[in-house]
Amino acid sequence: MKWLQRACYTAGIVCLLLIAFYRFWFLRQPQRSIPNNPTVFVAPANGKVVSVKTWNSESLIETKGDNGAINVWTKDVDTAGTIISIQMTPLNVHYQRAPQSGKLLAEKYTEGDFNNAIVMSNDYGIRFENEHNEMLFETETGVKYKVIQIAGFVARRIEDYLTPQQSVKQGDVIGLIKLGSQVTIILPYGIQPVVKVGDVTIDGETVIATE
Repeated sequence: MKWLQRACYTAGIVCLLLIAFYRFWFLRQPQRSIPNNPTVFVAPANGKVVSVKTWNSESLIETKGDNGAINVWTKDVDTAGTIISIQMTPLNVHYQRAPQSGKLLAEKYTEGDFNNAIVMSNDYGIRFENEHNEMLFETETGVKYKVIQIAGFVARRIEDYLTPQQSVKQGDVIGLIKLGSQVTIILPYGIQPVVKVGDVTIDGETVIATE
């Protein structure tokens, strides 16, 4: 019976360590140095930039493959612009922050798969088929952009803290994705990206684009 007691004791310690990791590391929310600058967009997530791609609606085919998804995702932002995708691992901070001050115009949650978000399946670095949440914003100067929370193989819960027409300030916490996942931001034409593939971003702090 001693072996059973030791096994139970070990299992209890492991459970406590996992709970502590989840509560004090995974759900951590470090203080960020928000620039509070209306001419820049900050990263909505902490992670690694895996794609910076321009798009033009005239070159997208709405009914075929990934281009069709891009057409659907971008049509309420602009007719052209830039898509930046940020990949998150379980070690990153998993809260999302508002890239710019303004208000939430609309949101749309779409059920889907939970494929591995780490694996690059296209040039956009996006798992279009995965469960995701689209958040369409408008800045105080009338610029529209979109933040998309995308679930992954491990991340199976997306939380959205906002409601339509709610105002936000740059750097405000707007949501949470639990465990490894990705966040994509769709910027309109005229907003210039200043990050490149491989850059590490800090949520609410790293400048990713400028007007």
